[in-house]
Amino acid sequence: MDSEGKIKHLWRGVFNFNHYPEVIYRQAYTKKQAWVVMCRALAKRHGVVPQMVMNKFNGDRDNYEISIEVEWRKEAIQ
Repeated sequence: MDSEGKIKHLWRGVFNFNHYPEVIYRQAYTKKQAWVVMCRALAKRHGVVPQMVMNKFNGDRDNYEISIEVEWRKEAIQ
């Protein structure tokens, strides 16, 4: 939990990377933040710069999907 009381959720991303779907899980506060973290992880995994991955999955095409896998609530943590 951060200083503002926000909680990171577990996000699931499915990316069609080079004609092969890759599933990746990361924790983030928002869907946009999850996208950034996942793009960076994919870039590292494939040995390319993050900008290349972010350009590939910029929303112009239907080639990725990000959804909440586990939504944490404050009551569950306390």
